[in-house]
Amino acid sequence: MVGMADLTVEDEPLVLERAITLTNQEWHILAMCVETYTATFRTQKSEHIATYVTRGQLDQAVAQASEMNAMIAFLDKIQAKL
Repeated sequence: MVGMADLTVEDEPLVLERAITLTNQEWHILAMCVETYTATFRTQKSEHIATYVTRGQLDQAVAQASEMNAMIAFLDKIQAKL
């Protein structure tokens, strides 16, 4: 990894930014990792939401869905940068 780190404030909490140099293969692997993590995260959260709905705990289901949507939007931003 090559580069310098800066702390910046965006609409998310403090973010550590780094400039790195990767080969095309390394970028591809990184993109696949993010895609796989997103799919796993979505599946797990969806199961939790379904459990809350089944139990009639709709407030918790809505809260979990909101958290899931925020995280997926964040992961989509990362994928777009890759």
